[in-house]
Amino acid sequence: MASYSCYLADAFGNRLADASNFLTLEYSRVVNGISTAKLTLPGNFNTQYIINPDGRLEIWRKLDSGREYLDTDTIWLIKKVIQKIDASGLQTIVIEADTPLSVLREPGRFVNYHAGTASATYAAAPADDQIKQVARENIGTGASGTRNISAYISIDPNLSLGASVAKSFALRDCLKVMQEFANASTTAGTYIAFDIVADTPTTLTFRTFAQQRGVDHRFPGGINPVLISPDLGNLGEVVFSQDYRDEITWVTAGGKGENTERMIANVQDTTRQGVSPFGLREYFKNATQYDTTTGLSAEADAVLRSGRAKTIFQGRLIDMSDSRYGVDWAWGDYVTAQAFGQLIDCRIDAVSVSVKPGASYERIDAWLRSNQ
Repeated sequence: MASYSCYLADAFGNRLADASNFLTLEYSRVVNGISTAKLTLPGNFNTQYIINPDGRLEIWRKLDSGREYLDTDTIWLIKKVIQKIDASGLQTIVIEADTPLSVLREPGRFVNYHAGTASATYAAAPADDQIKQVARENIGTGASGTRNISAYISIDPNLSLGASVAKSFALRDCLKVMQEFANASTTAGTYIAFDIVADTPTTLTFRTFAQQRGVDHRFPGGINPVLISPDLGNLGEVVFSQDYRDEITWVTAGGKGENTERMIANVQDTTRQGVSPFGLREYFKNATQYDTTTGLSAEADAVLRSGRAKTIFQGRLIDMSDSRYGVDWAWGDYVTAQAFGQLIDCRIDAVSVSVKPGASYERIDAWLRSNQ
């Protein structure tokens, strides 16, 4: 089993205390979402190192080889401290902390710009660049006053790797807007992820990723290919489905205007319509935020792409000696699963870690997903 060290710092990253004498440690990571860590400490731990808003938690994992690393490339912001006394009189302190993406949700940040302004209506451009622009205008150098926290979170340059997406999103939760940009790009064929990465415990960077959040380990051409399968014992709880229930092959989007003056855009997929005599599957998208044909058509295209029939593969990756977490694979990596007579490329989009040092207990659960 790997060993773990935990450290506490203030909101600015100044390390305050070693918390490696914890009783239990649990944390999970989900791509493009907020994740939570829970650290349980003895009741006699000095709380002055904990009770400060957005204090930082560092989780370091050390492999048997001796390599130590900041697991999942992040620090955690303390959001809740609970002091307990159980029925036997045992006192404990529980710290709950969230990943830095939590600064981009409400309460935290919303798109504080009115409809129709350039900062709330983006013309079609690569989705990864759009996501970074939302960050720049709401927490970065484009934000004004105390909304600008670029001194603590930098934003990487544009890479223009995502699918082209247009969107209007005035006065909405920043994180949800970013997720929608990423989802639109993924359904258009280019997977996009984003995260606030701790390059060091005190250096935070908002970054986007194309194709996978981590490393491409796909079989056979990836870096140190990883093949997982129920037959190899490193893949369990497998589900493979082909879902046509919510398929959409025709989209009508309605923009600004009323009655016969309302702006309308129609898009369709004639290939998918022709598969069945019942292949015309219509959907109306109410999109009154758009007053241009270009924006309205882009919104309709996004709905059409998201309405494709879904081929979904899911499974739980089992940590074993020949497929080790932190050695052969990590959260966010791209691997290949072999099941049902097929080779299926999957991303490790979620991982959960549970540790009890005194009991020499470590459990790693990871979930694979391929959605085509």
